[in-house]
Amino acid sequence: MNDTSATRSVGTRSVGTRSAGTRHRAAIGSQAVAFTAIRGLSILTIAVLGLILGFILYKGLRYSNIDRSAYLPYAEDAPDGLVVAVNSGRAPGALDWGVLYGMFTDEYIDWAKIDGSDDDLTPIAIDPATPEGARAEAFLFGTEEAGGYPAWGGLVQTASTSAAALAAVAETPGAVAIVPEAAARGAPGVMTLPLRRLVLAVNPEVAEFVDDSYIEDLSGRDVMDLLSGRARNWKEFGGPDLAVAPVAPPEGSVLAAAVRSAGLEYPAGPGSPVPGGGLEYLAAIGGTSGAAGLAFAGDAAVAGLPAAMLTRRTSGWNLTIGYLLEAPRLSGRTGGISTIIANTFLMLLLTVAFAAPLGLAAAVYFVEYARQGPFVRALRLGTETLAGIPSIIFGLFGFLFFVNILGFGFGLLSGSLTLTLMILPTIIRTSEEALKSVPRAMREGSLALGATKLQTVARVVVPAAMPGILTGLILAVGRAVGETAALLFTMGSDYQLAKGLFSSARGLSAHVYLLFSEGISFDRAFSTAAVLVFVVLLFNFAAKRLIGRMNRSAAA
Repeated sequence: MNDTSATRSVGTRSVGTRSAGTRHRAAIGSQAVAFTAIRGLSILTIAVLGLILGFILYKGLRYSNIDRSAYLPYAEDAPDGLVVAVNSGRAPGALDWGVLYGMFTDEYIDWAKIDGSDDDLTPIAIDPATPEGARAEAFLFGTEEAGGYPAWGGLVQTASTSAAALAAVAETPGAVAIVPEAAARGAPGVMTLPLRRLVLAVNPEVAEFVDDSYIEDLSGRDVMDLLSGRARNWKEFGGPDLAVAPVAPPEGSVLAAAVRSAGLEYPAGPGSPVPGGGLEYLAAIGGTSGAAGLAFAGDAAVAGLPAAMLTRRTSGWNLTIGYLLEAPRLSGRTGGISTIIANTFLMLLLTVAFAAPLGLAAAVYFVEYARQGPFVRALRLGTETLAGIPSIIFGLFGFLFFVNILGFGFGLLSGSLTLTLMILPTIIRTSEEALKSVPRAMREGSLALGATKLQTVARVVVPAAMPGILTGLILAVGRAVGETAALLFTMGSDYQLAKGLFSSARGLSAHVYLLFSEGISFDRAFSTAAVLVFVVLLFNFAAKRLIGRMNRSAAA
């Protein structure tokens, strides 16, 4: 009987042990699943944040756009033996023929819409009575035989010779002239710009609205399909129901050579006309239903032939040294962001100067001096509530109180004071936690050595809590540098460098918002956003290094 009871007891313990082991393994399995889920979510969160940050930085550093233009991307250095001469201080880059035409017909008065600079445009023409002047005039406006008519603008200045025109270009930053290539070669203070003038000229019927449809923008592949005969009907491109009739330029002509240089040789389609000269070529396009052919923009315009719109991809560096060092112009359309960066740091300096001592003093009061009663709890509740109020509410308050009631107006002071109110709750709460983390033994030891309460707080508690206090301050500054709504209500939007506390100014975040909202430039908005990200990263990196150094000093 006793043996049986012992056996049962051992069996019971064995079952209990197996049950406990099973529960233990199940707990370990649950922990592993939870750990895997947490790790996966953490990696996913970091990946998403990295993707967002990487996208902003990439778009800020590089631009890649699809532009709409009538001109093929091929550019000639010396079309018809002539060059476009500009001052050597200009940024290099190809010009469209339409831009060159507009320079000499008063369509442009400065370089802002051409290369982003604010230099006044000074077009210089060689006297048309001279052979070289007549040659440049025919190049720009067409010959009298082709129906061209000189339409010089009122801003055009006349030079007697090409040498005089080049001398004026070298002396004037915004000057431009059309001169023979041989004359411009080696001229001091002068550079030449390539010219894009090849267009796809089409028969006027092709460019008509038919049944609420119009020929769509063409890609490079579409142009090749049209010229090679692979495309049969204009309906394939949203145009009218007309058969495509490619017309090849006359053999041996300047146009044919330019077409070959652009890599766009194409045969004439079956039944397409074969013109014998330049005028016949343009007449063939204009007189053949569904016809299309490459032509020089000036010749097509004189002949009254419409040009199909094309798409071309452009790319390059978006964020450059010049963008960081130049002052903005024309509301940010041109220039850089140097003054906006300076305004941002001035705003942050003032905000920290106001908020840091106030926030630290409030935290010291709450932790070291205040009696933990209803009044202090109400103050803490108010502080926590302020931390969750949207920035636009602070902006409205700042607009009413600082801008209007106190009469500070839109400026650095109003914006900085508004930001001070916004970041004070963050500084107070983080400073409180940092002060609470200081061991009580340090306070008691200081008091035991005869130090007063004020001396203990100032020389023992605050220095020991400084890493945590600085962390909170950096977090608050990170919020301040990214604020937009509150600053638009209080600091204004002047993009020039602030000349005083009451001067209107624009920060980086407001500049990004205005560039987007006003449709000025998405590329510039992204480049400014990238600079803003770099500023925040710089603050965080500096804070991390400073806190690490302070911790090492305290440990030593």
